[in-house]
Amino acid sequence: MNVRRVFAIAGTSMLAALFSLQATPPLAAQEVVQDEGASYRAFHEASQAGDIARAIDAANAYLEKYPSGQYAEFVKKWQDTARMTQLDVAIKEKRTADMIKVGEEILTKDPENLNVIYALAFNIRRNELVAAPPVFQNAAAAVDFAKRGISLVEAGKTLTGVASFDKGATLAWMTQILAVNEGKNGSAAEAIRLYEKSTAFAPSDPLVARNLLGVVALRQGKYGELAKAYNALPDADRAAAEPNPEVKAAKEALNVEADALIEAAAGFVAYGRTRGLPPATVDRVNQMLETVYKGRFPEDAGLDGLKKILADKGAPAA
Repeated sequence: MNVRRVFAIAGTSMLAALFSLQATPPLAAQEVVQDEGASYRAFHEASQAGDIARAIDAANAYLEKYPSGQYAEFVKKWQDTARMTQLDVAIKEKRTADMIKVGEEILTKDPENLNVIYALAFNIRRNELVAAPPVFQNAAAAVDFAKRGISLVEAGKTLTGVASFDKGATLAWMTQILAVNEGKNGSAAEAIRLYEKSTAFAPSDPLVARNLLGVVALRQGKYGELAKAYNALPDADRAAAEPNPEVKAAKEALNVEADALIEAAAGFVAYGRTRGLPPATVDRVNQMLETVYKGRFPEDAGLDGLKKILADKGAPAA
């Protein structure tokens, strides 16, 4: 079973299934004993009425006043169940702020709950970071959960209730979260490193396509900056038989980035053609690739060098 697919379809129902809201309260709950009994009754009546929000408030009030009371253990167990249910609903309804709030409440008590960390990181990534268009309002939270998850998985932690846990794929998409965030923050070199690290964790996973495209976009952005800087130099200096040091440095930097962009774009095109990615996306990247290649190697009118690069990467003929 694909772990990510389970969470994509069912939110955290797997988590909520580990508990039950139908637990039977202790018999003593029927006996109203002075103030503690009244405090417990407020919680009991709200929970029986299905008013989860009011019941949680009442449970918190009871435990704050009677942390070692006769009903404390039962109320604490009910709280755990209620929070998991709240988290499940918030994820299904895509209420990210509530999802994070409830998730953090659970993690305060159980900081190494990988199931909760996994669900939080995965759903912020799916619903926001890799959405079209992407949303970065909760990027910091996603990064925090991803880093926590990576640390736990690398230490040997696995998802509770998931027999087919895929360590590589889990590390790959959590690392991808870090890459997306670094790219958004303008740290292109670090983002590229993280995208490549993500791919290395799970080279056969479909997320590789997004990683490759992410690297292409970052390389293209850097290439554009360098091309603009080079073209801003005086025409006479750029056309001189012996370019001055400034022109030479600008041209060399542009060529280095052009080579890196050609490598990245060719990798995506080859991957896209072999994996059947949407032709429109592959063709768009290929057109950019050919344009950059022609600018870098104007003497290769037939693009023979580029065809060899693509063939070496396993791409079938276009």
